[in-house]
Amino acid sequence: MKVVRLKYSHSEPLFYKSSLKTVEASNLESARLILSGDVCCGFTPVTLAAEYGLPVVARVAIYSDGPIISSRLFKGRGVGYAAVEDTTVSARALKVTLGVELATVKSLEGAFEKFAGVLVIGDLALKLVDRGTPYVADVGEVWRDKFGTPLVYAVFATSPRADRREVIQAVEAIENSVSYFYENPTPLVESVATKLSISRNLTEQYFRVVKYFCTQRVIRGLELQTKIMNLKDISLL
Repeated sequence: MKVVRLKYSHSEPLFYKSSLKTVEASNLESARLILSGDVCCGFTPVTLAAEYGLPVVARVAIYSDGPIISSRLFKGRGVGYAAVEDTTVSARALKVTLGVELATVKSLEGAFEKFAGVLVIGDLALKLVDRGTPYVADVGEVWRDKFGTPLVYAVFATSPRADRREVIQAVEAIENSVSYFYENPTPLVESVATKLSISRNLTEQYFRVVKYFCTQRVIRGLELQTKIMNLKDISLL
């Protein structure tokens, strides 16, 4: 059994203390790995889970209930707006909350000179925040301000051919890993801060705002989110 994990630091607590065999992937790659059956299950953006009709286990997810820090529209010096190419959820969230149209950029080279704002996600966004880079909006914050619900970035989806027992075993291993992290977050916080060369305080703050366990409020928010973003209905297991 192989499980796909997203390549950003928000995934660290999910697999911190599990023996799962993982395949690391970008947001865009993750859904294709699940759909093809190359992995049994794992995390993928909610937009792609809906697009490909992947069943979702609504016990764990990657979401925020307010500011997320790692997904921000940073200020530039040009005109118009752009997003790094590996984001689908945050780009849609900004479109429906702020009404902005986003071009796609493969890298940040020259982007801040060309555009008035650039949507950056993941570890690179954390590095920009650590440097004090000015920003226009935090995606999780503007979403909750407008709709009053959490914003789900990634869900735990399964391959149509996956063994249900293996999927549940993977979910339980992830739940146990997150629980272990919450009991003693310091070692992982220090490790991520060192790896990214960002402050420990920012890393601690980040792991307080990124959330993993699904509650009924999160599930209701996810159902509303799919409607707001005009996504296909998601099949929840």
